Amino acid sequence: MKLTPESELPSLTRHQLEVLRKFALFESSADELASALAGVFEFNLAATETPAGSRTPARCASTRFRVPEPGIVITREHIQNALERRRFDLITERNLVVWATVLLMNDAYALDPGDEDLIAEWLNDISLNLDAS
Repeated sequence: MKLTPESELPSLTRHQLEVLRKFALFESSADELASALAGVFEFNLAATETPAGSRTPARCASTRFRVPEPGIVITREHIQNALERRRFDLITERNLVVWATVLLMNDAYALDPGDEDLIAEWLNDISLNLDAS
């Protein structure tokens, strides 16, 4: 597979960046994100059955856009907002898993440098350890 130099990739539009910002705040859905970023960011988070009968997440993403500078910074407040929404049943556990996984897989997002390790740990824990079915 031939890699395209980043300088030849399209930049995200204002609309796409706004949808990404809204997604990080749970103000737009994964479907809206997929629609707005069609052609520049595709993701598949479907679980697959293993021969032993267990389910394994099949997480993959394809990014074909120039990484924005600065990126959309993900902070502790994003994590706090997401967990609070889940606690009050405003979102499902699957919504939470998809959200965390997309934040980790989409290069438009940048983790707050002051809390990068903590945020990465929380996002990974949500993405990998909660039930996305």
